[in-house]
Amino acid sequence: MQDEWALKGDRSRAGIVLGVLLLHGALASWLAGQMQRIPSLPSASSIAVQWRPATPPLSPVMQPPKPRVAAKASHPRKAMSPAPRPAPAMPPSPARPSAPSLLSANAAAALSAPAAVPAPANVVADPHPPVSSEAGFSADYLHNPTPAYPPAARRNGEEGRVLLRVRVSAGGQAEAVDIQRSSGFPRLDEAAREAVASWRFTPARRGAADIASSVIVPITFRLGH
Repeated sequence: MQDEWALKGDRSRAGIVLGVLLLHGALASWLAGQMQRIPSLPSASSIAVQWRPATPPLSPVMQPPKPRVAAKASHPRKAMSPAPRPAPAMPPSPARPSAPSLLSANAAAALSAPAAVPAPANVVADPHPPVSSEAGFSADYLHNPTPAYPPAARRNGEEGRVLLRVRVSAGGQAEAVDIQRSSGFPRLDEAAREAVASWRFTPARRGAADIASSVIVPITFRLGH
């Protein structure tokens, strides 16, 4: 009995599945027919819209009126005047003698005058001719002693160079001795000034005469190391 019910159940399920399949097939065939009936829509194309201003109506061109040609005015003829009579000719006046030119007279006088000879220039002798030789102090025959090194400056290690400006007389003596540049140590400056004040000098010469002049005398103090 149970086997019979199972067989009937299987048949009923198979019938249901078969009915569903047939229903789906009929629905699919109906849809295909409907799709063939619907006409295909044309593809839309772009349309360009352009705005143009309205053209106003052309107004008729007015032709300017033609100017009227004025009648040519008749020119009256000029009255002929009688020809003027020629004036009587005046007798020519006698030519006056021309005065001699002042410029030509001056030029002739300048040519006839003798050329002026320039006067000779006066040659003035220079009262102070240049110095032919400067004063000197290094000649051997002068026997000028070397300045003594101060003992205190030697103990303290003082060294330096002194420049002395000496006024030399025409006889060769030192009239004045001044320190032009110091050595930096008063003891060295004073030792140099005292020694040079007793020196003899060769005086400067201008031409053949001895003259007074000034000379620079350098004195160097250096310790032997």
